[in-house]
Amino acid sequence: MRWSGTAKALHWATAALVIGLLVLGWKMMSPSIPMAERFDLFQLHKSFGFVALGVVLLRVAHLGVRRAPALPSGRLERSLVRIGRALLWALLFATPLSGWATASASPLEIPTLFFGLFRMPDLVSPDASTFAVAAALHLSLAIVFAALIGGHVAAALKHHFGNRDDTLIGMLPTALHRDIKKCQF
Repeated sequence: MRWSGTAKALHWATAALVIGLLVLGWKMMSPSIPMAERFDLFQLHKSFGFVALGVVLLRVAHLGVRRAPALPSGRLERSLVRIGRALLWALLFATPLSGWATASASPLEIPTLFFGLFRMPDLVSPDASTFAVAAALHLSLAIVFAALIGGHVAAALKHHFGNRDDTLIGMLPTALHRDIKKCQF
């Protein structure tokens, strides 16, 4: 069984959103950015965080309809895949939820506007101590997420170039399969 086209599309949409959010999160924390621009970046970050959470919920719904392909046959590799998937899924939920809690708990009480269209409800009431904990958690999760993504990419490249198997190719859009197969050394 291979990944479906829908699963691939949702995977790459999630990847683009998460990587974009990590980059945007890093940029918006720069002290050299004027406050008005920083405010806009925070609102954009929050809006795309909600989009990412929505895409993750779609992925869960899709997995309910179409299961993931079988795990590798090796015992150690199967365990590593299970652990990696569990951590990725946990972070796909925990990171945006901790960001939402951070925005909600902010003592500044700045509303979260979804792309300027409507106000998102708060998860918690404004509170300085809750804000501090949620912000530290959100930052910590983002750092762990970035490291885990690096490991995920490294594992895919190891399969492609080291094992010379179709693990990476199986998650790429079908149109890229032939071109990527040529890149195996």
